[in-house]
Amino acid sequence: MVFLSALGSMASITLLCAVGYLVSRAGWVSRDTEIFIPKLVTVVAIPPFLFGQVVTHFKHDQFLELIRNSAVPLGSVLATFVLALAVAWIFRVDRRHRLLFGVAASVSNTLFIGIPVNEALFGGPAITYVILYFFGNTTFFWTIGNWCLAREGLHKDRRLTKREILSRAISPPLRGLLAGIAVVLLDVPVPNNLLRSCVLLGSLTTPLALLYIGIALERIDWKRISVGRDAVLLLCMRLAAAPCLLLGCLWLLPLERLASQVFVIQSSLPCMANMALFAAYYGADKEFASIAVATSTLLAMLTVPAWMAAISWAGI
Repeated sequence: MVFLSALGSMASITLLCAVGYLVSRAGWVSRDTEIFIPKLVTVVAIPPFLFGQVVTHFKHDQFLELIRNSAVPLGSVLATFVLALAVAWIFRVDRRHRLLFGVAASVSNTLFIGIPVNEALFGGPAITYVILYFFGNTTFFWTIGNWCLAREGLHKDRRLTKREILSRAISPPLRGLLAGIAVVLLDVPVPNNLLRSCVLLGSLTTPLALLYIGIALERIDWKRISVGRDAVLLLCMRLAAAPCLLLGCLWLLPLERLASQVFVIQSSLPCMANMALFAAYYGADKEFASIAVATSTLLAMLTVPAWMAAISWAGI
């Protein structure tokens, strides 16, 4: 029953993705529009969304507890990375994408897919924990993850400087999050009109993100995609092993039920969409990264409801 309910929630999400796919298929989406949509979501919609969520749902006295809770997602991401590297070594994953394999297995699509999925499954209160997982996920990606992709790349002239890494790490979504945290910690009053504007802009996030995923899937040349052994291993790590390791972290550091459920679902989401982009930038194996992002996104439509049913059955 829980599986069917979660599958229904995922079906509504899939429908919006399908609309994006069909719109792109009809030729309505130019290359400029394809670039514009993720920029609009990342720079205009998500930062005020995160700012408004933090100011509305976080309290000054809660931050020590929230910092404690954020240790769980960060710990699970690090554990997944270590295990993925061990799996890559044991099963002799191609050296051309061994580090990429480890990073892709560790980080998930916490915002573009994480926000709509968790809202659909758990409602608005889940966003607090989505934010915490995003913080741990993005911290790992812009430190260890960025170093691994640069290390594996062939373009020696495309190493990011420390200033560039910092500017990309402190991305617009993270700036919105940090601004909200600063306002709460300093007890700065926020006008209701400003909060309402944040809510309106933030409401663009879910539909536009899902439409973009559909557009991106339509642009993939599926005839050229070949899912080999390495890709299958990666899918097992990302969609199965990562949530299991998150459950292990929860066993060591138990949290309240909603936090635990959101963290498990966040850990079961597909590979971070930026993976293919930065693999191409650094000269790493962009084809393998694209396969990982595309196939994990499609399979997650079934694995997320399965994990929802599993944690409900286990009483988490």
